[in-house]
Amino acid sequence: MVDPIEVFERDTTWVKDCDALIAEVSTPSHGVGYELALALQLSKPVLCLYKQGVKVSKMITGNTHPTIRVSSYLTESDALVQVDHFLDQPD
Repeated sequence: MVDPIEVFERDTTWVKDCDALIAEVSTPSHGVGYELALALQLSKPVLCLYKQGVKVSKMITGNTHPTIRVSSYLTESDALVQVDHFLDQPD
């Protein structure tokens, strides 16, 4: 079993060291929400993708932080196109 402190330290280090964060947010997750908030606090570019028609937290869909983008997708290939476009955008 992984120690909770190890998980926290590992995951927050990943966010601090990343250039951008991409999250699939169709399924609610406290951990992912925490990572998103940390990335935004650090002004990292963030892409949140969710399956079209799925109810997503208004804390995500209503977020107006300048570095977040929230978008729905129909198919896996549609999601991958959005990821490619997000990664191709200049900082």
